[in-house]
Amino acid sequence: MTRAQIASSGTLRRRVLDAARTLVERGGAEALQLRLIAAEVGSGVASLYYHFANKDALLAAVAVEGWGELTQKIERARASGKFPRQIDAASAALLTFIRRRPHLYALMQTEPGLSEHQSVRAAEQRAFEAFQSSLGGDDRVPPDRIEDVALLFWVLGRGIAASVHMEAETEAAERLMQSVLRGFGFLLSPRHL
Repeated sequence: MTRAQIASSGTLRRRVLDAARTLVERGGAEALQLRLIAAEVGSGVASLYYHFANKDALLAAVAVEGWGELTQKIERARASGKFPRQIDAASAALLTFIRRRPHLYALMQTEPGLSEHQSVRAAEQRAFEAFQSSLGGDDRVPPDRIEDVALLFWVLGRGIAASVHMEAETEAAERLMQSVLRGFGFLLSPRHL
């Protein structure tokens, strides 16, 4: 394969991923259709199979990128200095991601075929570790309870995602997110640990 072919191949893969993500963000995993993607990127469906073994592999790649984006958002929020505590920053990043990308988050969390992809599980684990590290040094959480508290919040995120997804009005979704952040703070109060 020549350099031009390799570059073109990489470009096509990127364009396919971008088109797939756009479809997922608009209408969820069920909106992803290989023919639509092929038409969008100006390629045949067979070319897609060069880069992705099947539709599940493409969905897995979209989910991996979603987890990577969430990890970056958690890390940026924690570094921003805008929040009184690191867990507030991490929680806000998680909830904002859920609110702004509900279909993508649903794909990342619930698509059954993705659980078999090690890359998706590894990407989620990295995001969880970024979230969990926000509890380190928080005087409200005993060191031996950090993982438990982080897992509680992580699992609550799944339910929150469903609630935010149902809330179409932006202002109402923002109020819900602020309420959840206050609830996280309450759960972290020393008398509840």
